[in-house]
Amino acid sequence: MTKGQRTRAPERGRRSDLARVLRRSVAVSLSAAALAGCATLAQPGPGGRLTGKLIVQWVGVNQFAYLPDPKDPLTFVTTDNRVIVPQPMYTDGGSIPPILQPIPGFSPWGYGPAYIVHDWLFEQHRCGYPGADQISFDDSARILGEVIDTLMREGMVPQNPQARGLIEAGVRTPFARRLWNAPPTETNCQTPAVARLRRAAPEGPTVVQIDFSRPRRFR
Repeated sequence: MTKGQRTRAPERGRRSDLARVLRRSVAVSLSAAALAGCATLAQPGPGGRLTGKLIVQWVGVNQFAYLPDPKDPLTFVTTDNRVIVPQPMYTDGGSIPPILQPIPGFSPWGYGPAYIVHDWLFEQHRCGYPGADQISFDDSARILGEVIDTLMREGMVPQNPQARGLIEAGVRTPFARRLWNAPPTETNCQTPAVARLRRAAPEGPTVVQIDFSRPRRFR
């Protein structure tokens, strides 16, 4: 997909995007408080279809670049048959507050594919990339939940409906909606220098590549 935006070197990717960090961290915190008040959470559904590889490369403190595999990119087909193929972008995974991270289900990368898909939907919308008008704010939250449902259904993560419900509730808050509707900042809409990052991966002594490939039996 040609997005037409300028690229930046990996060192610029080290700048934390405050909006992205707060998008889920504050929202999930609010959801935790809501749970204490017996709020009704979305229940797990059948999930969709998840294929491909999820490859992220470390570029700085709590900063990663998602790099689609050229031959087998991460792809999610929703329950209403929408096909989502995230494109190169900077990401921080799931911005879960540190106080919640020890709780099962709240690791920043525990539901890695779901967080990448959701980050892409935010990026696509805020930057006006092709297809942005096909996904609403409510769609983005529902799709995040569907990816987690898929991971649970396939046995790739433990069953944890409480965490799944909290995370979806977190990205449905008014705070998250305001971020969805906010115009992009100067640090948004920047594409990782994919070729440069890929060349560094085999020999770069401080470059870490993390491959969240699906186990063969789930392909």
